[in-house]
Amino acid sequence: MRQEFLLLQRDREIDLIRTGVRQAQGGDGAVIMFEGSHGAGKTSLLTAARQEAEKSGLQVFQARAGELERGFAWVVVRQLFEHCLNAEDRMPCDGLLAGPAALAGSIFDYADPDRISEPPQGDAGLYRILHGLYWLCKNLSSAAPLMLLIDDAHHADTASLRFVNYLVNRLEGSGVLLVLTHAPDVPVTAQELLLSVSRSPLARHAVLDPLDRESVREAITVRLGGTPHEDVTAACLTASDGNPLHLMELLDEMGRRGIAPEKPAADTVPSLTPARIAKEVTRLLHRLPSSAQALAYAVAVLGDDADSGHCAAVAALDDNAVLQAADALREADILNPGVPYGFRRSVVRQIVYAQMSSEARNGVHGRAAHSLHAAGADLTTVAEHLCRTEPGRDPWAVRTLRAAAVEAMRRAEAAKATRYLRRALADSAAERDPWILGQLGSAELRARQATAIEHLREALRRTHAPVVRSRLRLELGLALTASARYEEALALLANTGSSGPGPTSTESVEQTARTAAAVVSRIIPGRRRAGLRIGGTAPRSHVAIEALSRGRPSHRVARLAAAALADGVPSCDEDTELTDAIVAAWAMNQCDGAESAERVLRDTARKAFDAGQLLASATAWSMLSGVLLDTGRLMEAESAARQLLRQQGDCSLMLACVPLAAAALTHCLIETDRLPEAENILRDNALSEGLPQTALFVPLRIARVRLHLRQDRFQVGLRELAECRDQARQEGWLYPSAPCEYLSDATRALSITIGPRAAHKLAVDVTERARAFGAARPLAAALRTQGEIVGGEEGLEMLENADHLLMSTPYQLERARILVALGAALRRQGRRGAARRRLKEGMDMAHRTGASVLEATASAELRLAGVRQIRSAQQPAPLTPAEERVAHKAAAGLSNREISQALFVTVKTVEWHLSQAYAKLGIAKRGELSRALATGSSPSDDDICSSA
Repeated sequence: MRQEFLLLQRDREIDLIRTGVRQAQGGDGAVIMFEGSHGAGKTSLLTAARQEAEKSGLQVFQARAGELERGFAWVVVRQLFEHCLNAEDRMPCDGLLAGPAALAGSIFDYADPDRISEPPQGDAGLYRILHGLYWLCKNLSSAAPLMLLIDDAHHADTASLRFVNYLVNRLEGSGVLLVLTHAPDVPVTAQELLLSVSRSPLARHAVLDPLDRESVREAITVRLGGTPHEDVTAACLTASDGNPLHLMELLDEMGRRGIAPEKPAADTVPSLTPARIAKEVTRLLHRLPSSAQALAYAVAVLGDDADSGHCAAVAALDDNAVLQAADALREADILNPGVPYGFRRSVVRQIVYAQMSSEARNGVHGRAAHSLHAAGADLTTVAEHLCRTEPGRDPWAVRTLRAAAVEAMRRAEAAKATRYLRRALADSAAERDPWILGQLGSAELRARQATAIEHLREALRRTHAPVVRSRLRLELGLALTASARYEEALALLANTGSSGPGPTSTESVEQTARTAAAVVSRIIPGRRRAGLRIGGTAPRSHVAIEALSRGRPSHRVARLAAAALADGVPSCDEDTELTDAIVAAWAMNQCDGAESAERVLRDTARKAFDAGQLLASATAWSMLSGVLLDTGRLMEAESAARQLLRQQGDCSLMLACVPLAAAALTHCLIETDRLPEAENILRDNALSEGLPQTALFVPLRIARVRLHLRQDRFQVGLRELAECRDQARQEGWLYPSAPCEYLSDATRALSITIGPRAAHKLAVDVTERARAFGAARPLAAALRTQGEIVGGEEGLEMLENADHLLMSTPYQLERARILVALGAALRRQGRRGAARRRLKEGMDMAHRTGASVLEATASAELRLAGVRQIRSAQQPAPLTPAEERVAHKAAAGLSNREISQALFVTVKTVEWHLSQAYAKLGIAKRGELSRALATGSSPSDDDICSSA
């Protein structure tokens, strides 16, 4: 298994070995040199060369040079030959050392121990031995071709390298194949001799490349089982830098820890430190002078900022000492060449950092912070170093951390800002500064951390300035709302203006707080009419929502929402969630205004982000994910929703963006048949049960209803749907587009649990309400569901009307549902030609939107309509290089075992590559490989053919 990994992506090198073996078999000589860093697979290539040689009848003699044996003479030569000269089952010594070969006999004469390690006396003595060794090789090759393998030749003693150099110039017609490996950085004593070997006309030189992404993916698959997630492949490639030995050790470490190659593992891989690699790095470091260790510590701490100036300051070395230390680290293969300094592989940085004591880390990070700050480095970079120092009493550190937190918030990095401010607060120089407390609470709110409430309360208690107090009340009210403490939030927000007349900035904050209070009043139960008027004037966006809650027609609601947007919704200086623009855009989307809503939400999200208003930006994006879902862009909707949910945890504050994004993501996963994943996401984000009974959670409750129904948990789903609908009607939380998602699943569940009449009654009720509201999308969805239930000509007419309603709208997902339902209805009536056209159109539309469940339904209906072959509109994925090699050998008639031997992989690897190739080529058996490979791919015609 280990050898297989190290031979990945080594086809060129294996070909060189096979060519050399053939030359030796033909009585000629050759030299092959493999250059690679530690762990690049040099030793495994020599093992493969030995196997190839033995299979071809060559004699094989092997030696490995050692760094600690470099000072002794003839060490490598003795490793090569002494076992054949002394073993009883070999030729007699007199035969091998006959003739001129006897000149080398002295180095194998162990009768006088004092002479064993003596170098040859003078050039004449050296020449006699070298010539004797050459004739020893000649004598050996007279019986059968000879392969000499020397591993790590850069560590070989000088005398042995002189023999290699002497032999290379006499290999023609010898039947001797010399294969040696060496590192890129060769010691000075060996450099000239190895260079001379490489200049021989018989020499072939190959530099071992790092493994590419495909080879890493193959290694993970074979070692850990199963196809790895692309993120895991990328993480392993980055962590190992394509080094086969390091990759093998990394995968072994993953196996020991039981880490599967799935997406969550991508975040874990960079922190893994294989024990063998750690021991090797530690061994190398301990052999170096203290200045080299100090520089290694500085590089480990500074990372990308490790230029010579910063390293000198952090390591407390002068410039000359830094250069000498860098040379020592490079010679030990720890540092890369060039400046800024960097380690050969990323894991080395982790190993070096882990070796530092707490005291050393504290001092190095402190010096790094000061050096970088003096050079004008980014404040967040300086703050990262300060966060890794122990708190003391350092006013400079507190000031720097405060400034870095402001910069982080400007970049929408709230979690970073909380870390900087907590570290500043821990310093005794901060003395519970109310400004730091307030900023920390504000950052924690945006990072959805529940400790925001505690810090905002304390800041409010310690603050006396009216403007700051008003802003703290607003922030605390938003945090209380996000923790479902609505009455406390309302009391606080409603009293924000109690400070009396004040500066304009105070009035702005108080107006924003009253608006927030009105929003909270509207979304919680039992307060429908509370806080409707804001400062004597109701914003048009809120008027539009009020019209919606009173059941006014869609055109009136749309006109009010459009007027609010046409007025140019005033920009808000304060960061809140449901701004006027977001509210107006949501109302617009309920009234078939998806394109306008998308434009407003994108603009709002961008402007809010640029202004550092993370709450407004996140809410706009969550609303936008719903619009993207409605218009059939499932991939974009899923991506936006996942991004918003990434920060959420079990104990996090529940900002408005969380339920809205979770609802959109759940619908996306349902449409793509990933129900267990949807259930896991709801559970992981504490959204699977016990949701707050507020208007903001209605979309999520609808999504959860649909998930229950798709999982055949009919009673649970129908009960939650009934509760949700009753509460929405009572509170005026009208959500006209909701039936588009749940109605079809709900009527199916009712038909199964109660009967068709109950399903028909629900469909009729929803249709009447949708017709009264007048928006095209909810009415089309209701007509689709009712048409499927009614059936016959009447049902067909409803489906045709539904299709007509959405023909010129952007609601592609709902239209695809209607087309598939219409095609199925036409098929049941025997109108197969018309059915096939509608089903094909619906299937293509479902494919474009990414709704795989609907696409599969359309495909099944097409088969029932008489279509024998349905070709996907999707182009097949190309074969990887490894899959192509295996497929071509299989097509040539080789068995799986023969392929594994030819490619130096296991039979299991061959089977896996063949299965992948079959799937990509669209074939089912080995006999079809030749035809599929000749055409390059499986048929990809978009048209449906072979209709009955």
